[in-house]
Amino acid sequence: MAFKERKNVDPSTQEASVKEVFSLSMPVIVSMASMSMLGLVDTYFMKWVNTEAQAAVGLGAPTIFSVLSLCFGLFSGLTTFVSQYFGAKRHADCGFMLWQMLFLAVVLGIISAFIFPSIVLKLLDLMNTNPAILEPTFEYMKVRLYATPWVFIGFTLLSFLRGIGDMKTPAIVSLIVVAVNIPLTYIFAFGAGPIPAYGVVGAAIGTIISQAIEMICYAVVVYNKNNNGRFKTRRFSPPSLKAYQHITKIALPVGITWAIEQYGWLFFGLFISSLPKEASAANSIVMGFMNLVFMPGLAISIATTTLVGKYMGAGNIRSAEKSANYCIVLSISFLVILGFITVALRDFIAHGFSDDQSVIDIAKNLFLFGLVYQIFDATGLTTSGALRGAGDTRFPMIVGFISIWAIMLPLTYFCGQYLGWGVYGAWAASVACIMVSGTVYFIRFKLGKWKSMKVA
Repeated sequence: MAFKERKNVDPSTQEASVKEVFSLSMPVIVSMASMSMLGLVDTYFMKWVNTEAQAAVGLGAPTIFSVLSLCFGLFSGLTTFVSQYFGAKRHADCGFMLWQMLFLAVVLGIISAFIFPSIVLKLLDLMNTNPAILEPTFEYMKVRLYATPWVFIGFTLLSFLRGIGDMKTPAIVSLIVVAVNIPLTYIFAFGAGPIPAYGVVGAAIGTIISQAIEMICYAVVVYNKNNNGRFKTRRFSPPSLKAYQHITKIALPVGITWAIEQYGWLFFGLFISSLPKEASAANSIVMGFMNLVFMPGLAISIATTTLVGKYMGAGNIRSAEKSANYCIVLSISFLVILGFITVALRDFIAHGFSDDQSVIDIAKNLFLFGLVYQIFDATGLTTSGALRGAGDTRFPMIVGFISIWAIMLPLTYFCGQYLGWGVYGAWAASVACIMVSGTVYFIRFKLGKWKSMKVA
């Protein structure tokens, strides 16, 4: 299924609607929330191991995403290509571009699995990670990184499905993955029958098995009879120099943007890890719930990229802008409401994830920072998603560099270390960063330069 294909709606004349935004966003919310549960499951189970294990998972999971972010961002650029080709009715080109990205996914996945474990260890040591969590963090990450080849392939297939507007499949697959991950993590972390208790490493084992199942599920759908008939997904397309030139122009800046942001957050997280373990554990709890609560904003951002790309490919600028405006309003509404609910329940959440009163007290305070962060993040997520859908990918790269590396990180070390505010100083810096980037993205969108852009 893709973009109301059954009704043969022509995107060049189709009118944007709130209903369309909801129909694409709701399955993505389910999908993203379910994926966030993977991290929460690991964090929750580690509560029964020890505080060091809980802090290690809280640091390890986002650090893995950070070190691989350039590749993830690059593969996500497939959504822009496919959505615009879909809108222009260049269906065979959708399958062609999928193959080009899959070649990259395989090559970069194998390379990453070999080189990143040693890099990660040096990085953790360089940032003076708390010795109490250094070893469990590395052991957790090392196992997770072995799965990079099939994780990259799965993410590429996911980006293709988003490009053709199939948001329901990822939602279903994500629910399957979570349902499988919970028992797998429990079995390998605490042992069952002949399987010994691997602790924090067991949490990683359960996750990578679940990710392999996820890749298989996506492949079954992408290469099924219907998608092959329309998008020629089974038609082998050898690597094309011209295609990679387009990828370099449009998708690579997305990857660089993700890397700029995620490596910035990596250093943010590593600074947190240098603080007392109670602060690290509290940060893990709050970040885990922040990732869950902001899922509607991220889901709507993904829908925005798909919708704007489709309408831009069809030359329907009016509907592209209208759908983006709907998405902005919905994103802000969702995140503000969920932010207040989280703050109201912060005491209950903190007690649910820790028995350490010091951890609980810090987490309750950090949730207040999270509320302010989410309001501006909602704006930035959606407007940057609209820009990506139109092919405006270089500007967000510049904004990401300035907001993260010229604002957030210097402020993090100034407030957190020099002024001695610790974890609270770091979170104040992150709020300042998102206020700047969210505002700048919104202004860029409203100026409208993106309306004259094309991907290929």
